[in-house]
Amino acid sequence: MASRRDADPSPLRSGLTHTGLSLLVFGGIAASLGAVIHYSGNPANSGPREVLALFETSQGSQANLKTRLKSETPTGVAATVVLADDDTIGMQPTLGVEYSEAPVLAAEAQPTGQGDEDSAGAGIRINGTLVRPGESYGEITRITSLDPAPISGLSERVNGLTLPRISAEGRAPSDVYARPFANPGNQPVVALVIGGLGINATHTKAAINELPPEVTLSFAPDAGNLQYWVNQAREKGHEVLIEVPMEAFEYGRMKMHPQTLLANDDGTRNIPRLERLLSRASGYFGIINYQGAKFAEDAGAVNSVLDILKDRGVALIEDGSFSGGAFDTAAGQTNLKYARAASTIDAKMNADDIRNELLGLETLAKESGGSMGAGYAYPLTIEIAKDWTKDLQNRGVLLAPVSALTAEKSAENDALQPVKTGSLMQAPLNPEG
Repeated sequence: MASRRDADPSPLRSGLTHTGLSLLVFGGIAASLGAVIHYSGNPANSGPREVLALFETSQGSQANLKTRLKSETPTGVAATVVLADDDTIGMQPTLGVEYSEAPVLAAEAQPTGQGDEDSAGAGIRINGTLVRPGESYGEITRITSLDPAPISGLSERVNGLTLPRISAEGRAPSDVYARPFANPGNQPVVALVIGGLGINATHTKAAINELPPEVTLSFAPDAGNLQYWVNQAREKGHEVLIEVPMEAFEYGRMKMHPQTLLANDDGTRNIPRLERLLSRASGYFGIINYQGAKFAEDAGAVNSVLDILKDRGVALIEDGSFSGGAFDTAAGQTNLKYARAASTIDAKMNADDIRNELLGLETLAKESGGSMGAGYAYPLTIEIAKDWTKDLQNRGVLLAPVSALTAEKSAENDALQPVKTGSLMQAPLNPEG
């Protein structure tokens, strides 16, 4: 009889079988333990725990604070809040701090000496500005927009040109178009004119919008949309000058402006040129020279031009860029409103030099009552001038428009006390503006 021999089992097959059986046994044990714990276990006995409370649910001990004032006994935070009433003058709610001295109201705390000055009737200071009896803070600080030009009665048509004129009632453009100014305290004043405007729109906007309204602005006669710029400046409170080119001794590579007022001229060429320049816009209270050292030395040429300015009620401002000249004497002979700058503040385009020039104007104003400087609409000049004017009044000097330094020149008022703004015969300061 034949015998049957069984084949040896496969190692791979045996391994897989044993692994499956093991997982099945241990899985069943784990599931059984989990079920027992789930149904019979107590979570509170699972281990240590810590309870974090967002809000206190019971009265506990209060935290002690460090001593803040002179009291040596630490105090806790008050458990109750007491509302302020008329008797406590708003000193509650309290932080629970013990005060060893009676509280002082903020309104009663004043800098030394200031309260005495104000209580004596000199006024009170609001945000650093002194407001006297009869004045309001708004009146002192507001930017007064000037009326848009032209104002009725102050211009006329001549040979197709619109020219300034003195009105039938005797009102002159030098008065009507000037920025109002008052100095009841008769403080030293300093004036500043920034020129070269209307050529670069960015610089022009910066000067109009960023400089205080007391700063006078002068515009180049060739500026595009000149009347628009003049009215924009007046809307922001700036009085305006028109620059008139005058003959210099040398021009270098520069070309002479076609409407330049010339030396050695009796008015034949200069008067038509002046009228064309004056017709470029309305709303200026005066003109200011652009260059002109050679023209200023010719008394005959200067007199013929100043006669026209006087007849039309237009003031003359000299920018102080050169010394000497006949402007001062001629202004006295024609009774023309006139003022001269002590210096050009940005002749050297350096921040320290500009600041020193402005400081010199302050010193001159304190010594003689008033001073004036001239500059150009360079970004550096505008930025420094803006910062300089911020606390000028706190240094004892008022910022005034240039027109406040003008007065009719004559042989009579030359004998009065002059305001030394760079001219030996400067017209006296009008303290009332």
